[in-house]
Amino acid sequence: MPTTKTATSYKLSLAVENGVNALGAAQVKSVSVGSVKLDAEDDKCLAVANALSELMSHEVVNVYVTEKAELASAE
Repeated sequence: MPTTKTATSYKLSLAVENGVNALGAAQVKSVSVGSVKLDAEDDKCLAVANALSELMSHEVVNVYVTEKAELASAE
């Protein structure tokens, strides 16, 4: 029986450098933007992340999109 996957939400997260720890290693914190449209294109999500990074005082080191989806058996 085939399985269907239906996206229910997307979240855009930016990994931002947040100083260093006691050992001198870089620390990273996550800044999230929720309520991303389900039909948002990847290049537009990245453009938004790049625009947001210009407003931040620390460097954005990675950009992530997290998908939440429902799985169901197709009948």
